[in-house]
Amino acid sequence: MKKSLINHRFNWTLGIAFLALSMVACNSGPTLQSYFVEKSEDPNFISLTLPSSILNIAVDSLQTDQQEALATLKKLNVLIYRKSVNEPAQLDVESDVVLKILSNSAYTELMKLNAEDYKGAVSYLGTEDAIKEVVIYAKGGQEGFVLVRVIGDGMNPKHLKPFVEALQMSKASAEDFKNLLPDLGI
Repeated sequence: MKKSLINHRFNWTLGIAFLALSMVACNSGPTLQSYFVEKSEDPNFISLTLPSSILNIAVDSLQTDQQEALATLKKLNVLIYRKSVNEPAQLDVESDVVLKILSNSAYTELMKLNAEDYKGAVSYLGTEDAIKEVVIYAKGGQEGFVLVRVIGDGMNPKHLKPFVEALQMSKASAEDFKNLLPDLGI
């Protein structure tokens, strides 16, 4: 009887472990990071990682809160999808995948973007006191979309306004970006 009880407990424990693993596997959909990695090799996408220095901002001329906000920025991961003439419906497919990832409860939407030429959203991953990344998604009509992951250290929603103000003082020019993208046709 003792051996039967041990076997029963072992089987029950094994069953619970299997069920838990199954539930985790079923709930683990794609992440934004995995989407970036997967699409970085897709010829329909342009994938870039830009250092924060590309913004070319004179830090000495910024106010203290702007300096603090800028200091949290480490890099920008950019993914651009341009609608393919050969597969026009793929734009909506890819856009739906991104929107599904961003609708995950881990992301908090800060604001919607809605202009004549594009629609999108700004969201963040993390908590109000410790933002892991800010995500900007904008779909431009039927041309394509851009997805930007702003990666930082110690980012906080209180930094958003000073960060935008600091960006407005950027001395980056279109030429700075063209030098990075000579063969991409952008």
